[in-house]
Amino acid sequence: MSKLRVGIVGTGSIAEARHIPGFQKQPDVELVAVADVSQSAVERAATRFQIPSHYTDYREMLAREQLDAISVCTPNKFHSAIAVAALDAGLHVFCEKPMAVNAAEAQAMADAAKRSGKILAIGYRYRYQPEAQAAKQIITDGELGDIYMVRVQALRRRGIPSWGTFTNKDIQGGGAMVDFGVHLLDLALWLLGNPAVVEVSGVVSQHLGTRPGVNEWGPWNHEKFEVEDHAAAFVRLAGGKALFIEASWALNIPEAVENVSLSGTEGGLEVFPLKINKAAHGMLLNSVASLLPNRNKVDWDLQISDFVQSILTGRHPLVRPEEALQVSTIVDAIYRSSDTGASVRFP
Repeated sequence: MSKLRVGIVGTGSIAEARHIPGFQKQPDVELVAVADVSQSAVERAATRFQIPSHYTDYREMLAREQLDAISVCTPNKFHSAIAVAALDAGLHVFCEKPMAVNAAEAQAMADAAKRSGKILAIGYRYRYQPEAQAAKQIITDGELGDIYMVRVQALRRRGIPSWGTFTNKDIQGGGAMVDFGVHLLDLALWLLGNPAVVEVSGVVSQHLGTRPGVNEWGPWNHEKFEVEDHAAAFVRLAGGKALFIEASWALNIPEAVENVSLSGTEGGLEVFPLKINKAAHGMLLNSVASLLPNRNKVDWDLQISDFVQSILTGRHPLVRPEEALQVSTIVDAIYRSSDTGASVRFP
């Protein structure tokens, strides 16, 4: 079989650091073209990575290159239009997270994937991390019993992105929750088996991002800070399950926290670092793993490999469109609840 012909749309830092090298590592892939609205950026990427063709209009690339698949590495605002165009043209699509700038545009992507019969995978890479893979196996084996409470934390003490368009509401759709929180939210929902959402109540705020201060990633433009620096939400899920999520770029806490904590009838589990908490033998026991699966593999590379193998074998990718859509639906509900001061219920 000939190699899959792949193109990249968007040649910013995520493409140059992760997507382009990741696809070039795949033995079944030929990376043949890149596209970016910036002439200088696309020329630089094509030269640096020795990619044969480059375009300033992705639609021209789709029309001329006879591609099998593309990877979408643009800001969030452009995910949906590019993905839908590629799917309708008969291409498979790998798209960076979040799926889209809102749930409506994410739904359009899911509909296009169903309509075309092509694979649409979303870059929720935390699922591929060794701790996440081990946690999924532990839960599948019934070690925790019936899980009824999940706590999700994606918190930085001072980690506001000081580059790109991260603080632009129109282009990104949101701030800390969209950039950082969605990774851990997706992971938590996947570990639970993606139960249906019943109700969402959320609060988002701008307290530290709109004024100058200390930041681990350098100074940012606080005068044009348009998104939330902190978000918190309570999510009721089918089966009587509850999920609490907190995401922040800047918060007065002792140190950064990144974790999913699950509590069940037979035990509990912390994902980062992986630990099982149980009551047994008349004692309270905490167990840690001494060896994890895929401990020497990079999650970025694993997700690209999964996408490629899904195309070659016809199986589903680890992250399915309907699952990524659920994340976008919850995030939309968090923002809507914060705006209205009322919870958002789902039928």
